[in-house]
Amino acid sequence: MLLFVALFLLLPDSGQAKAAVKTSTSILLDGQTIPLQQKDKVEIINGSVMVPLRIIAENLGMGVIWNQKNSTITIPKEIGSVELTIGKPTAMVDGASQTLTTAPLNRNGTTLVPLRFISEAMGVGVTWDNSSKVVGLTSADLPQPSATPAPQPSAVPSASPGPSATAKPAGTATPAPTASPAAATPTPAAGTTAVKGLSFSDNRLMIALEGNVQPLIHTVNEPPQIVVELPRTAFAASFTTTMLWDSNTQSGQLAVAGNPYVSSVYYGVSNVDASTVLMTLELAASTAYTSYVEGDSGSSLFVVDLNSSSPEPTTVPPVNPGNGKKTIVIDAGHGDSDPGAIGVTGKQEKAFNLSLALKVEQLLLKEPAFNVVMTRSGDTYPSLNKRADIANELGADAFFSIHANKAPGKPNVRGTETYYYSKDSKALADVMHKHIQGATGFTDRKVKHNNYRVLTRSTMPATLMEIGFLSNATEEGILFSDEFQNRVAAAIVAGIKEYFGVS
Repeated sequence: MLLFVALFLLLPDSGQAKAAVKTSTSILLDGQTIPLQQKDKVEIINGSVMVPLRIIAENLGMGVIWNQKNSTITIPKEIGSVELTIGKPTAMVDGASQTLTTAPLNRNGTTLVPLRFISEAMGVGVTWDNSSKVVGLTSADLPQPSATPAPQPSAVPSASPGPSATAKPAGTATPAPTASPAAATPTPAAGTTAVKGLSFSDNRLMIALEGNVQPLIHTVNEPPQIVVELPRTAFAASFTTTMLWDSNTQSGQLAVAGNPYVSSVYYGVSNVDASTVLMTLELAASTAYTSYVEGDSGSSLFVVDLNSSSPEPTTVPPVNPGNGKKTIVIDAGHGDSDPGAIGVTGKQEKAFNLSLALKVEQLLLKEPAFNVVMTRSGDTYPSLNKRADIANELGADAFFSIHANKAPGKPNVRGTETYYYSKDSKALADVMHKHIQGATGFTDRKVKHNNYRVLTRSTMPATLMEIGFLSNATEEGILFSDEFQNRVAAAIVAGIKEYFGVS
């Protein structure tokens, strides 16, 4: 079965379009017009507004997989997937069957689906203005951070049936690129994900991304490679000035020395589709791996982890056990090659998180009722699993993850919100949110449920605190002031003391 990653290949016309009315329409996503190709038409068919699936999925940062043999379309999501078939009025959404008002059909190589299905399957708000012929799409519950899926282990790689476009063509020698001015690299267009950074350490390839994208990954047997495809993605100007880059070939190479699995990482623009970025790991032999996304609010880290066969070692700071104290773990989100959200003036979330976390630590050290442990005390990057594992192995009494938020394309969004996952964590989140929101004075965005990895993996009450929005100019300026951070740090400690009944 051949799976082709496509911007939708030509599909055979299903002949289903009866009583079809073509309209001259616009499609808006969060108030911004989506550029449409001539073939991207909206039609009214048997009373259903039918919209082009590919262009909408792309602008929501989702990849599309076309199975030519079975005429099926798969859209992987961060959690679950959408699967549908041309001419079939049922679809699978996150593993559950769903009936469409009108079956998907083809129009000149474009797949059309009911507008209502877009809402139900992709979690976006939809409107249809019949008088002006405008389709409106609203991102679901922006600006909540996107949930982080659990790693999906691969089998030992087999030959990839996917397209052979790689940043380094398989089986050919690639000369090392020379550094070139970044001006030759186009700035990522609006709606395009940007590659901000790339590193390889501890047997992990880490790709720092700004924007929403569904990475696609496949393997090649000869020579052995792991290939990551990032649709609707471009290299940020900052990437091409800090990494080895050849503006003529639009590619570069990251050398990996002394690693038993990987010799180098090639990166570049696909020679098949200029809107796709490719990352190719050159392997010594076929190797099992896991891949997952870490991050929130449009700023994320895509990780290809070659450590799937052995557990990650965890270094736990010593704590005095059996002294009756409560052990508190403070987690400063992001770090090192993962900057987190980038603010209006370029400030990085990782710096805010660490600064506030260190202030909380200093206050807790003065409290005799608590032991305090930090997941990081400098610009380092413990994985999300490791952060939770530190708390788990300590038998910690509570886990607190500190973050700042971002709402891409929505500079007016602002406020404080607090997350929990397990029922046992709800009371902790409620208490912490009361104190933190009172200290920030920002808009109250309430306590919310989400399955972030540090929360789902933690075995004790745990909460993730989004203090404010770096994408809002006013809040960005406030977040980095010492007076504000001292006030919020005191509020966090006050919340911890109230939760544990410490006076």
